[in-house]
Amino acid sequence: MDIKVPLKMLKFGHDDGEGINARVVGREEGIAALAANIFANRSEENPSGLIENLIVKDAGGGAFSVANGNRRLAALRMMLGDNAELPIPCTLHQVDATKAFEYSLTTAITAEQLHPVDQYEAFARLEEHGKSEAEIASQYGMGEKQVRQALALGTLSPLIRDAWRKGEIKAEVAQAFTLAADHKSQDRLFKKLAKDNDLVRHSVRAELGVKPNEDIGALVNFVGLDAYRSRGGHVTEDLFKEQHIVSDTVLLKAMVDERLAKECDRLVVEQGWQWAAVEADLPKSWNTWPRTRVDVTKVFTPEEAAEAKRLAKLRDDIENAEEYDYNAEQEVDDKIEQLEAAVLPRAFTDKQRAKLGCMVDVDDEGRLEIIYGISRPPAATKSEAAARPPTAGEPPEIKAPAKPSGKAAEPDLSQALIERLSIQLTTATQTALIQDQDLAISVMLAKFASNMNSDGIRLNVSGLGAGKLDLLGAKGFADNLELARALKPAERIALLVLVAGAALDFQRFSSNDDNLLKGNPGLICAAIKPEAMNAALRGAFDAKDYFASVPKTLCLAAIKEALGADIARQQDKNKGAEIATFAIANVAPTGWLPPSLRTKGYDGPPAKKAPGKVEAKKPAKAKAPAKRPAKAAAKKTAKNAAKKKR
Repeated sequence: MDIKVPLKMLKFGHDDGEGINARVVGREEGIAALAANIFANRSEENPSGLIENLIVKDAGGGAFSVANGNRRLAALRMMLGDNAELPIPCTLHQVDATKAFEYSLTTAITAEQLHPVDQYEAFARLEEHGKSEAEIASQYGMGEKQVRQALALGTLSPLIRDAWRKGEIKAEVAQAFTLAADHKSQDRLFKKLAKDNDLVRHSVRAELGVKPNEDIGALVNFVGLDAYRSRGGHVTEDLFKEQHIVSDTVLLKAMVDERLAKECDRLVVEQGWQWAAVEADLPKSWNTWPRTRVDVTKVFTPEEAAEAKRLAKLRDDIENAEEYDYNAEQEVDDKIEQLEAAVLPRAFTDKQRAKLGCMVDVDDEGRLEIIYGISRPPAATKSEAAARPPTAGEPPEIKAPAKPSGKAAEPDLSQALIERLSIQLTTATQTALIQDQDLAISVMLAKFASNMNSDGIRLNVSGLGAGKLDLLGAKGFADNLELARALKPAERIALLVLVAGAALDFQRFSSNDDNLLKGNPGLICAAIKPEAMNAALRGAFDAKDYFASVPKTLCLAAIKEALGADIARQQDKNKGAEIATFAIANVAPTGWLPPSLRTKGYDGPPAKKAPGKVEAKKPAKAKAPAKRPAKAAAKKTAKNAAKKKR
């Protein structure tokens, strides 16, 4: 029987004492969106906005309990209040609590959701019928971006929508196709990738020109879509991954630089910082510069303190809940971080800001990132100060020259160069180590006897030499075992020496870790005979790469050490590229090595050579890889012995 009940007389099925509502989880989720949808459907003929009646049972005293429609009841109460008199259309079933609960359970189980394709096509039809994006968003409780995503998916080509319905492609693949200009382009690409059995998201995006290694999406978000378009740029907007396709990356990056430069000026002029610089203009080592820390809570306003307290409690509640919600915790953490970031500039005093600086950059989400309170070391020389990129604020101070220490300084080697030098050190050490059987085997024994994480040595043969290691020639273990058992003891040792060399891996990947000879690598290099180590290092050192990568000051320091102060002064008049070319041609032949590669027993410039000492260039011609014949002989003997056994 259909009846109308005042809203205030309707009770939730889970609150009436008999528990006739089967839904427990999700009772309160999406109520605001549901309320917006119901509100959009209201009219004179349908003042409640409901499309279907609530299913109720008599609860006595003029009240009714809802068996089916409790989320709609919550939405109505959100719109109208708990004490509203508005008549709500209901269908009354004269049943007991058990049957009412079954009604609730049946409805919840059998209410099958629309397939995503059907849902998105329906949104597209709403737009065709004149609904604006804003109206759809309001009616269905969605954000405007969600509506744009839904419309883009709902207007994909029929071929792609059909493949999605049938389960032939995933949702993420369908999303990628929205980047294509039209149905014809979508279908052409779909057929091409289907033929190659390559219908995956990254392939679709790659074919459409998305460059995953470039943060184009973050940069576009930073400058703004409208601003970029107003400057003549065209954007194919990625609604799902924000890896947009732009027509002019040069323009985009120029706009980013302009905004960052303005931010640097603002920090100096308006906030009083001594300097501000874009991260790309700072040396790699800027992260190691001293940084002043401040307590933002000391400058909170009462409102900010209350908000910080509320967020902290909310975070504790999430952590202590029975069901941990990672996304909710991340959302709260983001709000805490945003609050503290907004307050942080106020936490520094005027005196502190006058002595300190800031780094500015664009973060992964396309937001402005600022690191405050950095103490920039003064430049060592006028030439170094002149070589520094311009920053907003005061020019860099030049400190007094340090007393000569006998060792060339290596300021700010790039992370990439440090990695390449560490590989050269590994290669040289491997070449030298295999010339000393006792030491090589001792290295292996020491590794086996030590803990799993032994810096510089990987004895499962995953070191830098593993790819070139060819011990016995067979592929399978059984064949290799037969060959190995046929070797004489001395031949096995010769091959084990090669394994020791291949196990080395001295690579460093951080500019903060530029001491290549610390720890185990230094111990091993120091134990190798200096003659062999020096020769191997000079063979592995890439002078062209080094001098083309380091600052002018380091090129001049090397020239001074290797060729004398007069020649260095002459070269100081030239441009950086000319100095590097001169160093490549003239410094390397002297046997000079950078400080990072100077092991114990280094005998090159600026060390004075003893009378009658062999020139640095000659040891490089020594037969460093002396063990290759032993390896070849061992393999040959092993194979011959295996044949005899057969």
